[in-house]
Amino acid sequence: MKLFSKLGQTLETGKTLAIKKIKVSLGDVTLDLRVRIPLKKEIEDINAKIMIPNPEKVQAIYEKFSKPMLDTIKEGGEKFLEALNEKKQAIEVLKDDLIVDGTSLKQVASYQAIEETRVEEYFHLLVSEIDEPITETYDEIMAEFPEFVVREIMSEIQGAIHPDYSTAKKN
Repeated sequence: MKLFSKLGQTLETGKTLAIKKIKVSLGDVTLDLRVRIPLKKEIEDINAKIMIPNPEKVQAIYEKFSKPMLDTIKEGGEKFLEALNEKKQAIEVLKDDLIVDGTSLKQVASYQAIEETRVEEYFHLLVSEIDEPITETYDEIMAEFPEFVVREIMSEIQGAIHPDYSTAKKN
């Protein structure tokens, strides 16, 4: 904020420039929200968190996805797994992964962790009406909003912090 003082602007101006109002249209309902526009370094940090999700989060999601299937395979025994794979290798149980029709559940869990982290980080950029930081987890966010609403809010936040050419041209 030193630059603002050098340019003769107040610190408040710097804060105001870092907040953008967005409208999220949901049919008959329109949400007016404010988004804090992060600095370049913050964007880089957010992107790093998103692209390299917490390994514990990936593991927890993997266990949630794989537990029911592994329990069923365990109950059914070796013959059950052989019967499933009789015509085609549908399920492969590895030491630390489960491959279903050629798709790694560990990889699916990683993708899900990336998406959950992205939702959390983007929602944390929203500015509260009561000046209270927004620190809710993915599960808390999804418990309060339907998925399509979260997608619309995410789209508007994305547009605010990474405007495309047509949006930037309007300004």
